[in-house]
Amino acid sequence: MERGDVMRKSLVALSALQLLASPALAAEPPKYEPQFDALWQMVDDHFYDPSFHGLDWKAIGARYRGRLVGVTNDAGFERLATAMLGELGTSHLYVFPPTDSSAAGTGIAVRWRTIAGQPIAAAIDPLSEASAAGLRVGDLLLSPLTAVSGPKGSIATLRVENCGHATHTLHVRRVSALWPPVHPGFAWHRVSWAPDHSIGYLRIDRFDDGADSLADQAMEELKDTDGLIVDIRHNSGGNLSALRLASYFWGPAEAAVALLARDYLKVLDHPVTVADIANVARVTGAYSDRTIFAAVAAHSGAAVFMSEDMGAKRYAKPVVILIGEDTGSAAEGFGWMMRRRAKFVGARSAGALLSGEEFDLPGGWHVTIPVQGVWAADGTDYRDKALMPDIPVAWRRADVCERRDPDIAKALAVLGVP
Repeated sequence: MERGDVMRKSLVALSALQLLASPALAAEPPKYEPQFDALWQMVDDHFYDPSFHGLDWKAIGARYRGRLVGVTNDAGFERLATAMLGELGTSHLYVFPPTDSSAAGTGIAVRWRTIAGQPIAAAIDPLSEASAAGLRVGDLLLSPLTAVSGPKGSIATLRVENCGHATHTLHVRRVSALWPPVHPGFAWHRVSWAPDHSIGYLRIDRFDDGADSLADQAMEELKDTDGLIVDIRHNSGGNLSALRLASYFWGPAEAAVALLARDYLKVLDHPVTVADIANVARVTGAYSDRTIFAAVAAHSGAAVFMSEDMGAKRYAKPVVILIGEDTGSAAEGFGWMMRRRAKFVGARSAGALLSGEEFDLPGGWHVTIPVQGVWAADGTDYRDKALMPDIPVAWRRADVCERRDPDIAKALAVLGVP
C-alpha cells in the first residue's frame, strides 16, 4: 500500500470519529426538545415577576435542557418539566401532558384528610369503585398514600381499616374525579333555634364566573340572620368574583386588591410600595375571567379592584369563616379581604395565592403560569400567603367516623348559639 493511500484512509477514519464525537450529528435531537423550548420560552415571556424572584431562569433552563437526552416518554418529560418549574418555588405553575395519562397519577376519587399523621377518607365520590367496594368516610389508609395514585383505569390495591377497626383489602379502579368541582360552587341554608333567631350557613367551593350572581342570591336569602358561617374549607379558588361577596361585609367602596402583571412590574423595576398601588387605575364590577384580564391589560398590566358600597344590603352581623388545608388561591384572596371583618376557624390554608393562565405547548401539552401577582391596597404582597385561623381546631378520627364537625361546632360557639 502506498503511503498516500494510508494517509487517505487515516483521514477518512479520523473524519468518521469526528462525526461520531459530534453531539449534533451523532444522534437525533432530544425527543421532547420542541416542548421543552416552548415551555421555557412561555414562562420567560409570561411569568409575572420579571426578576423571577431573584433566580436565574436562563441558567435553570440550560441545566434542565441538558437532561433531555435521557427523556423518552411523556411521563419522563412531565417529571423533568415539573422539576424545572418547581425551582421557581411558586404556585400556579404546572405542566400538563396531552392525555389523561400523567406521571403524577390518578387517584380513586377520595379526598383524604391527614389526622395525627394518618390519611383518613374524608369524602368519596358516590360514582367511584371505591364507594362501591365499601370504602367509607372515616376509613384509615394503611397502605402508603403513594399507592393510591397510578395510571387512569389501572387497579389500586389498598389495605384499609374501617371505623370499627376491622381491616380489609380493596381492589379499586383509578378514575378521574373531584375535578372539575361540583357546580355551582355555592350552597346555603339557615337554621333557627328560637323564634326570630337564626344562623346562616354559606358553603362556597369555587369563585368562578357567575359567583357574583350566586353571592347576591345567597345574601338576599340570608340577610336577616343573626350570624353567618362562610365555609371555604374545600374552595380551590377561581377568580375575583369573590370580591362581590366580600362587598356585603364592608362599608363604603374602597380599594380591595391589586393585580399586577409582568408589563407593569418590568417598567416599575422596584419592589411594589403603597404609593405605587395608590397610582394604579381603579376598576369596579369585574367579576369574570374575561373582564378581569381585560381590565389589567387595558391599564398597562395593573389594576386595583374596588369593593362595592352595598348600602342597606350590607351584612353587619357577626361572621365566622371556616378555612382548612384545601382553601387556596382566590379563596385565600377572599379570606384576606375579610380579615378585619370576620373570625377565622379551622386550620392553616394552602398558601397558593396568585393569578394563573393556561397556555398551549407543542404536541398537545399545556402549562399554567402565574401571570399576575396579588397585592393589598397597603402594598402587602399576598404571593402564596397562607391564612391562619384565629381559633385553630384539632380534628380526631372519631370526629370523621361519627360525622361530627368540630369546625362547625366551634363556629356556632363563637356566634353564641346555645
